[in-house]
Amino acid sequence: MNSHFCKVGKRRPSIRKVFSIKELEDKYTRVIEEAYNVEQTDMSLSDFLLYEAQKLKQRILSLKKIEAKGLDAAF
Repeated sequence: MNSHFCKVGKRRPSIRKVFSIKELEDKYTRVIEEAYNVEQTDMSLSDFLLYEAQKLKQRILSLKKIEAKGLDAAF
């Protein structure tokens, strides 16, 4: 079998895209606002959005912690 066109294992996600704290913070803000706007009409959707926002917040905090440790080790 010719693997000339096979890209399995050759493509990797952009690290800049995966670890962009600013984008995650913007997404967190949008999700919180949407949860607040939907709260009066659909409480279950609001709860789900708040749960997703909580997961985003945890990811942001863990990335900031990793970033701070990396800066401390450099000095």
